[in-house]
Amino acid sequence: MTAVRRLFAAICAFGALSLAAQTRPTTTQTPAPTPTVAPTTEAATAPVTADTDRDVTNPRALRLSVDDALKTAVERNVGISLQRYMFLEAGENLRSTYGIYDWFTTADLGYQNFQSPTISQAQSSSQKKIIGDFGVSQLLPTGGSYSVTFNNNKQNLVGGFTTVNPSYNSNLGIALNQPVLRNFGVDVTSRGILIARNTLGINEAAFRAQIMDTAVASEQSYLNLVYARQFVDVVKEALFLARDQARITQIRIDVGASAPLDILQPRVQIATQEQALIAAVAQVRDAEDQLRAVMHLDPGDWDRPLIPTTPATYTPMTVNQEQAVATALQMRPEMREQQLTTATRQIQYIFARNQALPKVDLNATYGSAGLGGTTLDPNTGLPINSTGYSHALSQVLGNNFPSYTFGVSIGLPITNIGARAEAKRAEYDVALARESEEQTRQNIALNVRAAARAIDTSAREITASRTAREAAEQNVEAERRRYENGLSTNFQVLQIQQQLSNARASEIQALVAYNSAVVAYHRAIGDLLDVASIRIEEPKVNEPQIFGRFLERYNWLNYGNRIQQPPPPQ
Repeated sequence: MTAVRRLFAAICAFGALSLAAQTRPTTTQTPAPTPTVAPTTEAATAPVTADTDRDVTNPRALRLSVDDALKTAVERNVGISLQRYMFLEAGENLRSTYGIYDWFTTADLGYQNFQSPTISQAQSSSQKKIIGDFGVSQLLPTGGSYSVTFNNNKQNLVGGFTTVNPSYNSNLGIALNQPVLRNFGVDVTSRGILIARNTLGINEAAFRAQIMDTAVASEQSYLNLVYARQFVDVVKEALFLARDQARITQIRIDVGASAPLDILQPRVQIATQEQALIAAVAQVRDAEDQLRAVMHLDPGDWDRPLIPTTPATYTPMTVNQEQAVATALQMRPEMREQQLTTATRQIQYIFARNQALPKVDLNATYGSAGLGGTTLDPNTGLPINSTGYSHALSQVLGNNFPSYTFGVSIGLPITNIGARAEAKRAEYDVALARESEEQTRQNIALNVRAAARAIDTSAREITASRTAREAAEQNVEAERRRYENGLSTNFQVLQIQQQLSNARASEIQALVAYNSAVVAYHRAIGDLLDVASIRIEEPKVNEPQIFGRFLERYNWLNYGNRIQQPPPPQ
């Protein structure tokens, strides 16, 4: 009887192994041949499902390509909107600096009536005056200024030895002041405009950098979502393998080919993979929220599942590091920001050097006067001739009574300690800016080289991880056959299955890392927007046309040409 029982047990074990071979899942790379076995009623392992599987059939699911994600993020991102407002503020600040060249007009209109007791016949007891004075003044780009005044009044006196009463007084005056040392030069006078223009350029570069960073964050978030969803499939496959191994083990236990305790190891693996699946699904939801935030979706769209339609692919690319560094130094907005900062420090240095000079100003005035009114006989006080305001105006325009002055104003602090110290400080500031510019060049070069190496490293990792995944699939197949023949254990099979899951996850991660490295490389050299076909519509800033830029074209009007510039960093 014992021999019969052993023969019966062997037949049952063979049938169980044949059934396991029939229901064993096949891999994607090397499908196992389907063994020919007798029909059986044993149920196969059910496919594994996850909460993310329902997203595919969800009618509200938002299917996005990577281009859609980039476009939406650039159009709606809050950071870009904030930077746009800063750019607009810088533009208006530039316009406001032109206010130094505004025409400043004045007008004084009034009526005066004075009455006072007299102590002699030569003093008038009453005076009435109507005043109408006008003027305009303006600062010139050379540092000088001019003013034009046109003063008029009608005066009526009572008493005194006045020979013209009422009288019309009119005079035209022109005054010009031009510094020749301190405050001379278009670059000195217009330093506020030049600095504001550089600040606008810095904001423009920062605006471009913000768009680049948003594009990088958007594509990185998109790739994270791609990885998270594919990793769910990897964990589902691992859970399926663990459940299938438990099913086979239970069959062996039922027929007496394995001990009952052998089921514990598959159950541990099943629980572990179920926990991993829960975490993987949560990772998908976190990745979706990250992408929603970058794209700044409307609150009503945050419950819509995001399904990426652009997979992570591998397209080999060759990088010339020297050429890439040269391109980055020309295109990186950070480099332009630093160059404009250095230019601003240079403007401030020129102004500080100019303020250390003595004050020497040329002054000139010219005037023309006219008088009209009723002329009185000094003896009788009766009018003998009468003219009006037009007579006074004709005398002014006819230059009948001209007057003019020329002069020089000189001023010099004895020690001038403050101005000299400020000039020296500004010189150090220029040197510091140049050192920072050199450091920025070095950092950009390091960044480009690191990005190029990351592409090469990720490409090698793709090849290695793909080879590892193919070997792991073959290893799983071989180990399961060994298990069927009683040459392996559950622990070994489950361990090798876990190696397969890790290899699959590593391959997906390598693909995602490669695509991320490519994005980081284009950000490093500054052509990401061109590669992504993103067109920037920058706000337009129209500078006022006071003096145009006529005087800025003549170098001899710039004080900066007269001084020796600070030496470059050694």
